[in-house]
Amino acid sequence: MSNACGETYDTLKQYAVTVDLEGIPVRTVSIEGLLRTKQAARGKDVSDRRILERAVKLLKEQSRE
Repeated sequence: MSNACGETYDTLKQYAVTVDLEGIPVRTVSIEGLLRTKQAARGKDVSDRRILERAVKLLKEQSRE
């Protein structure tokens, strides 16, 4: 995908993370980066955005503890 809701590879690079998937390092985009790709009015994006916003909020709360 070259463009998702105005975001490109270059604009999302700062959100790149590596996660461990059963011992295999996988390069992906963070939850914050994924949230940036869900800013459209499309129904699926709206529901995804709500879930991602809650996840971001929970992660921020956990990091403060």
